[in-house]
Amino acid sequence: MKVEIISYDDLADEEKRHQPNNGSGKEYASYLKVSHNGEVVALESDAMEPEDCTFGRDLAWVGELVSKCYKLGKGADSHTNSTERGEG
Repeated sequence: MKVEIISYDDLADEEKRHQPNNGSGKEYASYLKVSHNGEVVALESDAMEPEDCTFGRDLAWVGELVSKCYKLGKGADSHTNSTERGEG
């Protein structure tokens, strides 16, 4: 699992095309990028309107992301443990 906080310039061109232009603009936002086994599982930005900045609205994805990462980590840990025992 790899978690990065990156700038707009660090995004791939395809990722840049899919970012909303909320708040002060997508070029000025920071991005939370989560990858697992080389696959991007989440890409979120802090570009949002101030009135949307609540966990019940635009930030509801935080809890979902934590749960998703936990499940991915548990799966990787399970695979690692079975490989160490010669099962995988």
